[in-house]
Amino acid sequence: MFTPPQALYFPPDPSVIDVRKEFGAKGDGRADDTDALQKALDASCGTQGKTRVLFLPKGTYRLTKSLVIKNALGPWLYGQSRDQVILKLDDGAKDVTAVLRTHPSEKGPTSADWFMRNVYNLTIDAGNNPNTDGVRWYATNSGILKNVKVIGNGKIGVNAGFLDQSGPNLIQDVDITGFETGILSQWIWGETLSRIKIKNCRKNGVVVSANAVAIEDLTVENTPQPISIERPNDWGHWSGVVALVGATFSGHDVKSPPISNQGVLYARDVTMNRAPQPEQLVPARKTLGGGESTLLPIRPEPVVPWETNPRKWVCIDDFGARANDNDDDTPAFQRAIDEAARRGATTVYLRGCGGPEPNWHVLRGTVRVHGSVRRVMGLGWGRILGIEGGGFVVDDTSAPVVQFMNIDSFGGPPPTLTNRSKKRALVVESCGVSVIGEGAGPIFMTNCPAQVNLKTPGQSLWARQLNPEGASDDGLVKNNGGKLWALGVKCEGKGIRFSTKNNGRTEIYGAFMYSSHDTESDKRSMFEVTGASLSVFGLREISFTQICFPVKIKTPEKTITSQDEGGWIGWSRYDISGR
Repeated sequence: MFTPPQALYFPPDPSVIDVRKEFGAKGDGRADDTDALQKALDASCGTQGKTRVLFLPKGTYRLTKSLVIKNALGPWLYGQSRDQVILKLDDGAKDVTAVLRTHPSEKGPTSADWFMRNVYNLTIDAGNNPNTDGVRWYATNSGILKNVKVIGNGKIGVNAGFLDQSGPNLIQDVDITGFETGILSQWIWGETLSRIKIKNCRKNGVVVSANAVAIEDLTVENTPQPISIERPNDWGHWSGVVALVGATFSGHDVKSPPISNQGVLYARDVTMNRAPQPEQLVPARKTLGGGESTLLPIRPEPVVPWETNPRKWVCIDDFGARANDNDDDTPAFQRAIDEAARRGATTVYLRGCGGPEPNWHVLRGTVRVHGSVRRVMGLGWGRILGIEGGGFVVDDTSAPVVQFMNIDSFGGPPPTLTNRSKKRALVVESCGVSVIGEGAGPIFMTNCPAQVNLKTPGQSLWARQLNPEGASDDGLVKNNGGKLWALGVKCEGKGIRFSTKNNGRTEIYGAFMYSSHDTESDKRSMFEVTGASLSVFGLREISFTQICFPVKIKTPEKTITSQDEGGWIGWSRYDISGR
């Protein structure tokens, strides 16, 4: 059972915006805090130079119009308590489409370049406004809406389709009450829903249209239609694709199936108060392969305790690290971690980057995380380039669980995060890095545009919203004898996406493969399986050049190639054993 943190705190530091102290927000439910919060959001995104964390202490922040995230990067928004930090829109607000909108535009078209949306630990109250959404959510490659409650009587609780684009991003530990529809996930790049609770919606719980969506642990109560998978404009080739892993439906309309499916669906572990016919729940669709799936155990990410004592936070910048000189910061990072371990501190942080380049830290060597240090994070955009394999290592001297947050190379060579321990857990959240397994300790990844290499047989990894990109001859995600479970995967580019070897087991729920092939001569496969097994449930391929992956799967025994599907295709299931 996943238990989210109850309260968050940050140290007094220039990289932290306290919205009350710096921008004068009252949080008393009476004063209009709209302008103060808008200025604070802009500052978090780096309009004053560096990106920064925006911290909202407990209180009710009265709003009279939408809060809008206008910048391409950010914000890093954290409420102190989910239930005690409330963004409350006035009843009867005029011309307000949403309490929070994470894009400057109300409608498309737009680019796919809006990164690092981070919204944590608060309540969004849309009030008595029948035409207003709770959140208009848009984020690409890395974006997380986590431990958030959304309430109101408006149109959509979380509208992830208002721009006719969406994702990839993650909506996790979100509770939605009221509205006409709980979540709309619509058009193109894939989305991941993890541990979602929806109740008392007037029409729909989750609507998926022209998108590939992975869903885990969904609860829908007292809502007529729990899930609706639709096709826009009667385009059968571009319908919704859903992989559903665990759901509970109650109080829905018993006269119709709880999952209305016009697209592609794979579902398992679904409980409801009316059993549908098999053809209603999982209609016949094309499949590839023919091997038997082997279901891996599912584990939630460990909750790393949040440090509430400011004396146990250590700033890397105070030990000589500089984000704008291109010098090797490995010694400074190691000095900071060594000092934190000596003092019994738990959290080591770097101030957010921003402004003109160079605006990054450089690691040319290995930084060992040890002792009491259990979290390394950027307060804002923690930009680090890993030169020639530079990065961090977790080993048997590390804390039982070590988490990295808000670290991203963003176009440069990514730093490596390596778990070399026998049993320590590595937790990676909202990081654009390269994750390496060289031990036996478990690895957890959440909201990561990252590549993976499980080098050690027997090592396990659980990922939620994994977005590896680029061209590869040997695999963006490599599993050499490990156990790899992924909920929500988006890949982009040519060459091998996932390589599984040496008795490894790979299991993917909800995959979006964006191919840029313009010729069928590329013989590199989307999936390579050698002496191992692979299962993929709910897969969408698209190609705007009208050629999807020419080679789907390659094993020593067979090669599965394109079947003249053109540039758009959805599969409900792959099962492959390659010996």
